[in-house]
Amino acid sequence: MASKNQYCLNPICESVKDLKEATRMVCDHFNVTYRRFLKVCVHCLRKCLNYTKRHKMEFKAAESLSFNYGSYSDAIQRINIKNTPIGDITKPVKIKNVRRQTKYTLSLPKIILRPKTYAIHKCNYSCVEWTDYDQSKTKKINMLAIPLYFGFKRHTTNGYDVKKSITYYETPCGVSIQNINEMLHYLVTTKSKMTIDQFDFNSSVNPLAKYHILKPIKFLDDLSEGLEFRPITCVNSINDELPPKIKYTITRQATAGVNINVDTDFLCGCDCTDNCQDKSKCACWQSTINGQDNMPDLEKDPNAGYIYRRLYENVPTGIYECNQTCKCNSLCLNRVVQQPIPNNLQLFKTEKKGWGVRCLNDIPQGTYICCYVGNILTETNATEQGKNHGDEYLADLDFIEVVEKCKEDYEEYAYSSEQNTKSQKLSEKTIDIFYRIAIHSNYFHSQKLFLDKNLASNNALQFLESSNLKHKYFPSNRNCYKPRKSVRNYYDNCNSVYTINAKYRGNIGRYFNHSCNPNLFVQNVFVDTHDLRFPWISYFSEQYIPAGTELTWDYGYEIGSIPGKKVACYCDSDKCKKRLL
Repeated sequence: MASKNQYCLNPICESVKDLKEATRMVCDHFNVTYRRFLKVCVHCLRKCLNYTKRHKMEFKAAESLSFNYGSYSDAIQRINIKNTPIGDITKPVKIKNVRRQTKYTLSLPKIILRPKTYAIHKCNYSCVEWTDYDQSKTKKINMLAIPLYFGFKRHTTNGYDVKKSITYYETPCGVSIQNINEMLHYLVTTKSKMTIDQFDFNSSVNPLAKYHILKPIKFLDDLSEGLEFRPITCVNSINDELPPKIKYTITRQATAGVNINVDTDFLCGCDCTDNCQDKSKCACWQSTINGQDNMPDLEKDPNAGYIYRRLYENVPTGIYECNQTCKCNSLCLNRVVQQPIPNNLQLFKTEKKGWGVRCLNDIPQGTYICCYVGNILTETNATEQGKNHGDEYLADLDFIEVVEKCKEDYEEYAYSSEQNTKSQKLSEKTIDIFYRIAIHSNYFHSQKLFLDKNLASNNALQFLESSNLKHKYFPSNRNCYKPRKSVRNYYDNCNSVYTINAKYRGNIGRYFNHSCNPNLFVQNVFVDTHDLRFPWISYFSEQYIPAGTELTWDYGYEIGSIPGKKVACYCDSDKCKKRLL
């Protein structure tokens, strides 16, 4: 095969065998579905060819093509091709000066470690010791690609479709691993320092997929200025603007009047020495599972929380991660959001929504993305700052209200039903409504982000007060039913909700845009404190997300909740409601 030379315009064009292969490359390059008799523009075809004699001869032998190359110009390009499946084109092709972007597959370097030839043995530490894996060496490597650089090899068999394809790993000692459970057993047996979430057996996920923008107008190497483990690039392909300057931080900061008790004496830890593989014996995991008792009449899930360090659905009652008092280490299966950002993210300028965030690599479902951090304010200070500086980056830490509202909705409904009808079990449909209410309220209440700068504080407060899910979904009988006293009242000198303000101090999580069909969801997690007033607000992938996709979540706004106020939605999804408010 001919090697790629310096004039090749397409990074995925290493070599071309025939016209069919070139057509496929063009289709892949421009995200067009390949069809058998698809005609390809000569200009597009030339982008996928190298200017080498060997390539010309290969095409001549395969399809009897004759290329008459003129001098290359940024403005005009002349090519004569006759009697070919793509037609007879003799007119000049005009080249537009556009910013090109592409998704391609990385090629692994030849110097990386490869698995050894398998020999019968009993796996132990020596099987992985020779790879010399160190997390500090992986700052610029996608999380899922890390094993491929340190002795592992990933294979995917070809099936009729993705569902029938099989993915398996070959370990540094040559053993074949076919599922995630076997991989965890191997990592534990060999005492590997890799984590289980660095492996994925979904054939749709490509660990080497890479999204790249060619020739952006503005580019920053690292938005976090070295604070994040993996650099967060910033690109603008629309104009020469850069994002407003903020104080980038990876930890939340308590301000005046906010007292977060992180004393280890007030934390409950576990005594697990197996990195919490057995949920039934882990005190921290049991805290997450037992928290479901606050959701009446819903079946208790003994596996609530992370599954192999991934979260596939929201846990409305919160997740309790292992902390500094636990005997487990950083490889623990219950330590996720306290780890550095695992994926390569990029801040980019959108056409209508301001700044947004996209992933540069494929992200599997249930993957931790990042947390929402900033300054923690009292309710009084948050209201004042909202009026003076805008409330577009305020997020209330009202985990207590979320859980209590779910419970109150159930009890109020149950009481009303008991007064009018005989006692009966809730239907599956009703239970489903409760669950959706819990998730929706978690979205809405835990993340009151007003990203539209035209929303005034008074209107925002009016919007919050007017949204009452209880009245919308359930009957009530306020003359007979009296809700119990809120847990928040038992805290000394504080009955209000604290708020995170990420306008001037925050991280990449402040830039996520809204979508009516989001690919992220929000989860409350307790790490450094078990104080219910101060959960960590964390984002997880709701589905498989291909490289180059914008990361979005549902703000939970209700259309018409603020009379006379309309805010357009530009998410462009299939389920777009065209309006936020």
